[in-house]
Amino acid sequence: MKLDVGSGISKRAGYVTIDRDPSVKPDVLADIEEKIPIEDGIVSEIRAYAILEHLDARNKVKVMAEFWRILEPDGILDIKVPIAGTAPSFQDPTHISFWNSASFWYFLKGNAFYEAFKKRYSKYPVPGFTLVEQDTVKGWSYHIKLRKVL
Repeated sequence: MKLDVGSGISKRAGYVTIDRDPSVKPDVLADIEEKIPIEDGIVSEIRAYAILEHLDARNKVKVMAEFWRILEPDGILDIKVPIAGTAPSFQDPTHISFWNSASFWYFLKGNAFYEAFKKRYSKYPVPGFTLVEQDTVKGWSYHIKLRKVL
């Protein structure tokens, strides 16, 4: 299963859509800041474009942990977010969570930020991913692909 999170009105072939807005008629009506109503380990890919910046900042770890939970081993988490500090990150009044490349260090196994964060943060399990690829798009959007590792 491939999942398009926060899909809005877009429908991509081969993806199950999930959104909390019933007016966009998603395949799965759910708020990812609560619990994603999908079984553990059955999603091969999660596409999360232009959605993480709309999360309550206090729910960042919880949502990343939910993504990790539903991904199958070696599943891909594909994210695009406005880069914190750029005009697009602030111009939309519904952007309440800010991200940059360093934000993801806390979820990447094998670095000091992840290891220290995992030890001191206990509210939710801290998911561990490996980096597949990353780039900056048009100077204001950050794109990162992560792989779930056990």
